[in-house]
Amino acid sequence: MQLSDREIQNTLDSLKKKKNAGRTETKKKENSKDLESVKEVVKTIGDTPVVRKDRVEKVKKAIESSSYDVSSDEVAKKIIGRVISDKLD
Repeated sequence: MQLSDREIQNTLDSLKKKKNAGRTETKKKENSKDLESVKEVVKTIGDTPVVRKDRVEKVKKAIESSSYDVSSDEVAKKIIGRVISDKLD
């Protein structure tokens, strides 16, 4: 399963909000809304097919033509995002 940069950023934003949340009832309600948002994202990710044939074909063609190039920054972002996402489960 792949995570988009947006999903990683949403996860980080949610964690920051939880960390900085106050003890007032208003803050508890906001956290509840954030939790619901995270649950929706997780459900959407779960509903995504495991194999996305269009993406596989695109990468296959790029590898075959030696034009597949991924920066180390992109790889690092995905690894960090995966670790954070796994900790939320």
